Amino acid sequence: MNPDLRNLIALQDLEQKISTFQRQISETPNTVQSLRHELQGLKKAHEERVAHSQELTRQRRTLEGGVDMMRTKLSKLRDQLMAVKTNKEYTAMLHEINGAEEQIRREEDKVLEIMEEMETLEGTLKSAQKELDRKCAEIEGNIKTLESSIPGLESEVAKRIAEKSVVESQIAGELLSRYRRISDARKGTGLAEAKDELCSACHVRIRPQVYADLLRTENIHACDSCSRILFAREVL
Repeated sequence: MNPDLRNLIALQDLEQKISTFQRQISETPNTVQSLRHELQGLKKAHEERVAHSQELTRQRRTLEGGVDMMRTKLSKLRDQLMAVKTNKEYTAMLHEINGAEEQIRREEDKVLEIMEEMETLEGTLKSAQKELDRKCAEIEGNIKTLESSIPGLESEVAKRIAEKSVVESQIAGELLSRYRRISDARKGTGLAEAKDELCSACHVRIRPQVYADLLRTENIHACDSCSRILFAREVL
């Protein structure tokens, strides 16, 4: 294989690795921020469940306090019932007693409903707390890993840039300039592997004579469709 072409392959590999590392570095802050938002959302959702449980407890206590007051009132009404002197007063008092008893039953039913919901929620809260702890530990671990990976990625970028400078110095200036023009126009890929008579980048068939010459000689060939410089790995 043409030595310049071999160096171009090494150059493109280095540039793509540099690009990958730089993209990981630039994306890390957004990824970390997204994970922090997810963590906050999980904690907020659990806090809302806890707050709902506390509100149910408050409602239960309020209802039970109201029921106790109504029972006291009912007891007084029953005592008063024995002191009434007319049928009209007796009927009115009895109606009031029946109303108080009905209200107590309704309030007690509400208390039972709340107790059932609290019982269900209590079990949910326990499992939710365990899941929250697990998820928080996982997310915080991912955040720590991402943040701690940046120095290593920056070191890899610096290492590859140094290697890139050495490789560039070993490529003929005209061919390097040609590669640069194509790479800039083709999103960082100035080279394409020729395999089974196809350009691996644009998938257009390579002319048979060009493909044969590419395998046998050190001549530089380009894809007729995408203009990328072609190489064949079987002759590396």
